[in-house]
Amino acid sequence: MNKIFIEAKKEATAECQFLKTILSLYFPDKEVKFVCMDGVGNLFTESIMNQIEQAAEDGEQVIVLLDADTVEKRVGFVARCEDIIEKQRRYGMNFPFFLYPNHADDGDVETLMESLARKDLHPVWWDCFEDYERCVGGVSDETGLQRYVLPNRKAKLHTFISSQRLKKPQRDKLGGGNWLFDDADYWDLSRQELHPLVEFFRNNLQ
Repeated sequence: MNKIFIEAKKEATAECQFLKTILSLYFPDKEVKFVCMDGVGNLFTESIMNQIEQAAEDGEQVIVLLDADTVEKRVGFVARCEDIIEKQRRYGMNFPFFLYPNHADDGDVETLMESLARKDLHPVWWDCFEDYERCVGGVSDETGLQRYVLPNRKAKLHTFISSQRLKKPQRDKLGGGNWLFDDADYWDLSRQELHPLVEFFRNNLQ
């Protein structure tokens, strides 16, 4: 059994459904259970650490997936990586972890998802959305700060998939985070951008 700890609050989210699709495609024989932590800040709480330690005692493999985030958020890959390693040392813990998007650069799981979106099949949609971002990104409030939150990749990706002409059974899945990641009309899970995560799984799943 493999226990994968993720930032999501619940399994009915795009991150969890994205991972389930990848695992089903590349590692269909692996038994996996997801543990939703509801935020990176909960990784080293007593509750989560107890679950990690119990899994290790039971002979289960523990894997942790987190967003690297960005320097603008006062984190980024280097800072996040150093923080986790330092806390592992402090609490006497040892588990493999992967930082989205590729365990090398700043970003998050949505950064990885966007790199796999079929922009080649939907170029007009992406061009129009970039026009929208430029437009609202130029609006400032009374203090001179940017009024609207950009980039908002999660909203962008949800808009991308929900804008498609889908059949009702497909559309009904969207609310539970199933953004049709297994549909090649919208996502390409063979791209090299996914290789670091696939290799991480290959090296650490039992």
